[in-house]
Amino acid sequence: MILDRDGTLIAERHYLSDPEDVELLPNAAAGLRLFEEMGWGRVLVTNQSGVGRKYFDGKCVEAVHGRMRALLAEDGASLDGIYVCPHAPEDNCACRKPKPALVLQAAAEWDFDVRESVVIGDKACDIDLGRALGATTILVRTGYGAEQLTSGEARPDFVIGDLTEAADLVEKMKNGKPEKGPELWHGSDDWLRGHLAESIATKRRLLDENAAILKAAAVITGSLAANGKLLLCGNGGSAADCQHIAAELVNALTQDFRRPGLPAIALTTDSSILTANANDSGYAGVFERQVQALGRPGDVLVGISTSGNSENVIRALRYAREHGMHTIALTGASGGRMADCAGVVIRVPSQNVQHVQESHITIGHIICALVERSLFPGA
Repeated sequence: MILDRDGTLIAERHYLSDPEDVELLPNAAAGLRLFEEMGWGRVLVTNQSGVGRKYFDGKCVEAVHGRMRALLAEDGASLDGIYVCPHAPEDNCACRKPKPALVLQAAAEWDFDVRESVVIGDKACDIDLGRALGATTILVRTGYGAEQLTSGEARPDFVIGDLTEAADLVEKMKNGKPEKGPELWHGSDDWLRGHLAESIATKRRLLDENAAILKAAAVITGSLAANGKLLLCGNGGSAADCQHIAAELVNALTQDFRRPGLPAIALTTDSSILTANANDSGYAGVFERQVQALGRPGDVLVGISTSGNSENVIRALRYAREHGMHTIALTGASGGRMADCAGVVIRVPSQNVQHVQESHITIGHIICALVERSLFPGA
């Protein structure tokens, strides 16, 4: 059993050097006892770059480990060996995790096969160490574990809560009953939660864009009330959003609000027009040409781009604005070059393309609802 120290066995402390700051994590001692009862050796491998950076010396590390051993002993637990890399990352040594030198040294001294070992830690370097050894890797959610899973930095074989859960898992593996994980990556649940949390946070920040969203809805409502129409353009996922929004207006946003269809055209759907224009004149003009053919003064053009820098959308917005059409841009946090081309700019306050796209379709639904209820208040 190859164990990490900080965040796995003891509480994470930034450059821990004072023995008084040593704190066993909950269930850490209990987990070690279970490993010992199952006959597993317990070797701790830790990177301590504070020594190499001259923040403290090796004697401080020894004192910290003395205190850790004492606390473990009070709970009836122990370690067979402790192996320390004292170097800074820039030293490019062979013993700093994820490099395997310390584990290979421990394997020689304690006579175990690294390929049959289990590496447990809370960081990507622990998991990468295990993979380099051909060992089973387990990431605990303590320390930096949950954060590393959310970011996708660590890709372990198994994810568990703490060392007691790790011991339970290893016992099942030892008894020939390995826990069968899902086909998805084992960090999928944590990544999912992190993605949804940030998506929710983005939409909360979007509340600051209320005025721009309401203004966009008012502009579209005024145009449609005056027998105008809505044109939409964008690329990739934004092209799909254009089609989605147009479909909601032509058809119906919800079945419980009955009203006539509204004139909305996604300029992203006619493959013959798109490919002919791209082939003859280049892709940068595929939307501008359609705005020229279909747009009229008083109509509305909505341009959607997460970066705000899509050249074909920018050209379409400029043409529309110069020829008496209303223009609306849906973009990301910066607004990009589109911010100077549109009369109304709705910025999603995020740099993450996925969260911007998720918010764009939310904005589209909101605008559709506001427009239809404003045009047909009695429906």
